[in-house]
Amino acid sequence: MPPKKQLPVKETLKKVSAAKKQSNRKPLNMVTSAESPCRLGVCDLSESIQSPNWTKEDYAAQTIQIHVRQFLARKQLEARKKEKQDYETTMERLEKEAYAQMVKMFREQAELARRREDDERRHRQEMAKRRKRILEAAFDGNNDEILAVLKEIKVVDDERRHRQEMAKRRKRILEAAFDGNNDEILAVLKEIKVVDDARGIGHDIIGKVIRSKNQLAMVECEDANGNTPLSEASSGGHSETIRLLIERGADPNKRGNFSRTPLYRAAFAGHVEAVQTLLELGGDPRLYADDGQTPEQISTFGALQAVLQEWDVSRTDIMLEKFEQEKNSRSEEDRKRKEAETSKLENQISAADQEYRTMQKRMCKAKGEVEKRITDHDQAILAGFEKTDITLATIRDAEAELEVIKMDLENARDKLAKLKLALRDKQRENQETEDGSENGLRVLVRELDDVLMKDIGNRIQDSNKWPLVIDVHEQASTFLRYRDTNYVNALSPKQMEPERVRLAILGSLRYGKPFVLDMMEVDMFDACRMKFDDVQKGLMDAIMDKSILTEPVYVKLIRASDGEEYSRNQFNHARMHNFKFILLTKSPFPPAQLMESMYPVRVCIKDSMSNSLHC
Repeated sequence: MPPKKQLPVKETLKKVSAAKKQSNRKPLNMVTSAESPCRLGVCDLSESIQSPNWTKEDYAAQTIQIHVRQFLARKQLEARKKEKQDYETTMERLEKEAYAQMVKMFREQAELARRREDDERRHRQEMAKRRKRILEAAFDGNNDEILAVLKEIKVVDDERRHRQEMAKRRKRILEAAFDGNNDEILAVLKEIKVVDDARGIGHDIIGKVIRSKNQLAMVECEDANGNTPLSEASSGGHSETIRLLIERGADPNKRGNFSRTPLYRAAFAGHVEAVQTLLELGGDPRLYADDGQTPEQISTFGALQAVLQEWDVSRTDIMLEKFEQEKNSRSEEDRKRKEAETSKLENQISAADQEYRTMQKRMCKAKGEVEKRITDHDQAILAGFEKTDITLATIRDAEAELEVIKMDLENARDKLAKLKLALRDKQRENQETEDGSENGLRVLVRELDDVLMKDIGNRIQDSNKWPLVIDVHEQASTFLRYRDTNYVNALSPKQMEPERVRLAILGSLRYGKPFVLDMMEVDMFDACRMKFDDVQKGLMDAIMDKSILTEPVYVKLIRASDGEEYSRNQFNHARMHNFKFILLTKSPFPPAQLMESMYPVRVCIKDSMSNSLHC
């Protein structure tokens, strides 16, 4: 074996030094924990780092770290996806709400424009009728009728002017409240007092309550968004104006646009002093707006939040109880006013009735006097009395006096009728206020579909009565004629023929649709009952007590000549459940018997100026 070749010492030292440097370097496939892909959250189990110096524990730690970081990454990704989905859902909801609000606003504007057009059209029609009356009265030389028409026109013009002036005052007080102009607010309220004086409202128990209501109505008036002067003052941050309005009866917790209270608006605008004033005067910090937030949650900085957080709500409860007592006191005053008005009307009716009876006696006496003078005249002729012009003159005098008494009697009768009508209106108004209803429903024309056809809320169904539709404006008849109904005009002899009535009722039962009987302005329910008896004895009673819906009763209406369409097996009870009997009348005061046996539905028209209902 040949001997090993010996290297020079210098070369040997160089090689040893190079080997040491190489051993101190990191392997190409090794990284520190700080540089590890797993540290960066991008490693995979298949890419696990191999090292000849790692122990089993190192590999186990690496595996755990990889799985934990993958789990955390998945959770974070899911959270971000959910956050994105929630954001998109919220944005979609907000877009829908904004669109719905915009549509609602456009509909309200269109409805307001339609009401104004209806009012204008109604005004033009009434003026056209008055022009016709005054022309006819002028041709006939009827001065009384001319003066009556001119008086009506003056009343209508005064009322329209009054509504316009009140609308201007509402705008003024709302703007003054937002600006904190207390002098302007007091000036508007003083004008209301002057108007009450000009309209002859007294200072007795009735007058005082009416004046108080008129003042409160102005203090609590609303703009197009439902915000009151107090809400506007709160948004403007005017503490003294807030105090003035609440002292004048303003409700500190009345909700406006988006159900926001005055306290909410003051907190939203960041008015600390206004918030403090509202809290002290009964503003409730616990009330939520439509956005689900309270005044504290909507407040924008710490000082305001501190005021709301530190407020003792027990003080609010005390103030709310005080407001409730004041409300009850106003209700009691209003009740006394109504009793006084009713008593006053009853006394006036008693006096008018006495006057009417007196005029009837005078009428009888005057007629007797005319008859007596005619008899005297006839006897004078038979006795050969030649100066008959004297007896004829006495007859003419008696007849002239009789005509004057007839006019007085007619005026007394009209006066009594108007007073009785006013009393019925007052009693109905009192009943509506106390019971919350007018022995039935008061609806607008656009609500008839929900009320009559769909019966939303089941109020008519729960009453177990058929609807009696009272419509003095002739709007419901048009609505019902153009719906899928069997419509019969009670004043039309042709439509009231027994065969046509039978087929109309039978068709309504067969196809499950309303049967409408329109009595117009005439009370002829008993006459209709007799006509229905010609079809089948007791038919109207069977309809009224709903026994017509039972098979033994309705099959009696079927005739052999009706054909297969109306055969017995064609009547489906599920379809018959939709049958309705609707009695329609233009008379504002139907007989008490009908009001009791049926469910009254009064069709009203809304006044766009005063926002009141005319039924």
